Amino acid sequence: MIIAVVDETWREEVVKYVSKKAYLYDIKNDCSFIGFVEDNKVIGGLLFTDYDSNNIYIHLALDHPRICQKRFIKLMFSYCFNQLRCGRVTACTVDGAKRTEKLIEGIGFVKEGVVRKAFKRDSDYVDTEVYGMLKNECKWI
Repeated sequence: MIIAVVDETWREEVVKYVSKKAYLYDIKNDCSFIGFVEDNKVIGGLLFTDYDSNNIYIHLALDHPRICQKRFIKLMFSYCFNQLRCGRVTACTVDGAKRTEKLIEGIGFVKEGVVRKAFKRDSDYVDTEVYGMLKNECKWI
C-alpha cells in the first residue's frame, strides 16, 4: 500500500529522490515535500519550492503511475490552495516529455508557454514547458 509522508524523517530521502529524477541541482532544504512510500521505500515525491504567497512551484517524480491516485492529487492541491492560500501553482517539464505533459494536462494544468534553453539536463540546456493552474480552475479542492 502506498502512503503519503510529510514528516521530517523522510525529508532528505524524498528531496534526493525527486532532485535526481527531475534534474534539480540546487534545491534548498527549506522546500516543502510530500513523499510517496511503499514497503518503507520512496517510490515518488513532490517538492514545493519558490513560494511567494501567491504562487508555488511543484516538482514531481514517480516510479509508478499508481501514485497518481485521486487522494494524492487532492492532497497536493489542498496543500497549495487551502493551506498555503496560493492563487496559482506552476509546474514545468522538459519540452517533449509526452507522458509528463499528458499527466500534467490531465489533472487540469494549462500550458502557458515554452521557455527556451532554461532547464539544465545533465550538461545541456533544454527548452522548458511552463504549466499553470489557478485556484478557481482547480477541480480537486
